[in-house]
Amino acid sequence: MTAVTVADLALLVGGRVVGDGTRPIRGLADLRAAGPDELGFVRDAKFAELAAKSRAGAIVVAEPLDIGTAQIVAAPADVAFAKIGLHFHPVPRAKQHRIHRSAVVEDGALIGEPVEIGAHCVVGERATVGAGSLLGAGVVVGADVRIGRDCTIYPRVVLYPGVVLGDRVVVHSGTVIGSDGFGYARDAAGWVKIPQIGIVQVEDDVELGANVTIDRATLGVTRIGRGTKIDNLVHVGHNCAFGEHCAVAGFSAFSGSTIFGDRVVLGGHIVSAGHLRVVDDARIGGNSVLYGDVTEAGDYLGYPLQKKARWGRTFHVLDRLPEVFAELRELKRRRDEPGE
Repeated sequence: MTAVTVADLALLVGGRVVGDGTRPIRGLADLRAAGPDELGFVRDAKFAELAAKSRAGAIVVAEPLDIGTAQIVAAPADVAFAKIGLHFHPVPRAKQHRIHRSAVVEDGALIGEPVEIGAHCVVGERATVGAGSLLGAGVVVGADVRIGRDCTIYPRVVLYPGVVLGDRVVVHSGTVIGSDGFGYARDAAGWVKIPQIGIVQVEDDVELGANVTIDRATLGVTRIGRGTKIDNLVHVGHNCAFGEHCAVAGFSAFSGSTIFGDRVVLGGHIVSAGHLRVVDDARIGGNSVLYGDVTEAGDYLGYPLQKKARWGRTFHVLDRLPEVFAELRELKRRRDEPGE
């Protein structure tokens, strides 16, 4: 990997250099394993001792540390480290126009240039793949799908007919976008399937983890807003909508027509009832259950969902329930016994 000086990396992230700015850096590493041509990262000063012992050639920090190692001072340090990481390890894009001989591209599909289409891919009729996009092996692109520019679709992703991806979208392996929503009506004879004829729209700069499932809308659109990041093993039901720059941790599941505002942060293993709304800038902790609207920004947690501070008090009471119950039972016994 081509070396870049500490000073040039600092310039890349708008930081300043403390120490030797001429030192060449060839990559990133954990502080415990880093070598003299690698860059480490310190989130805060409590890791100063670890940083001082590290052999790293340079370290990204939010505030200067009193150590001899070269430092790139930039705040927030994790953002600076991430940007430097993308310099050394950019998201894969198509560098040349290449369609594997085993791929099937149906009549009427529009393929930009350059585009890389891997082995055993299928691109359906009238589908569009934008320039710079890369399709890994075994990707299935249904009819009338639109994939924007510079997208990265990893192996074995399935895009059902009519799905729309914006520019610079990243979709990891095993993800299925546009399968039918869970919609049925019931009569005396049993369940009657409700046709799912809407679409899924994934906007610019979204990243979807592995084995994510996003259902098409019954009518209209299931939408994933610009810049939103969704972790592995998340299910998004029909007609859900995420605003811009949301973050969703793994193992969560959202019933149909759950609507999230912008910049919502959701911890892992969250579930929601359908047909509810969550306001902009809400942050909901892992293992929570959403049964109603969240109408105020802030931190929430628990089941039933409560403001985080209130949940702390509730949990304290829950932890003491056996003792409280025993005390109440004793008080009742005393009240009911004759002569007490």
